[in-house]
Amino acid sequence: MADRDTLVPMLTVADDAGTVQALVDAIIQAVEAERGPARSVSASMSWRTVPVTATAPREAFFARHETVEAAQAVGRVSAELIAPYPPGVPVLAPGEVITAEIVEGLRATRADGGRIAYAEDPSLATFQVIDVN
Repeated sequence: MADRDTLVPMLTVADDAGTVQALVDAIIQAVEAERGPARSVSASMSWRTVPVTATAPREAFFARHETVEAAQAVGRVSAELIAPYPPGVPVLAPGEVITAEIVEGLRATRADGGRIAYAEDPSLATFQVIDVN
């Protein structure tokens, strides 16, 4: 598991001192090879977003939907799931209200090198919203 600034290794009962040391050595080598200037610490959108649910996720997922520009999506109800990686935790689920904070946060994550998963348009120029007509 990881986010922009944190790595959480997953160890199992199959690991022993040798495999743990190999992991530690690989992490140290990777950090040393990629070390750059310190960045400001920023919590992932996944941890900062407070969802506002307008309708049940199943209803929203199966509802008629339309594609709208990001600016027109603000205030509308999402018909899609969007999860930035890292950490891979959804920021937006079907049935939740799309806010300006969510759109800006997802764009900032993408600009910082994060991957936008599950979105119909990973560029975030458009969003899938419930069709109200």
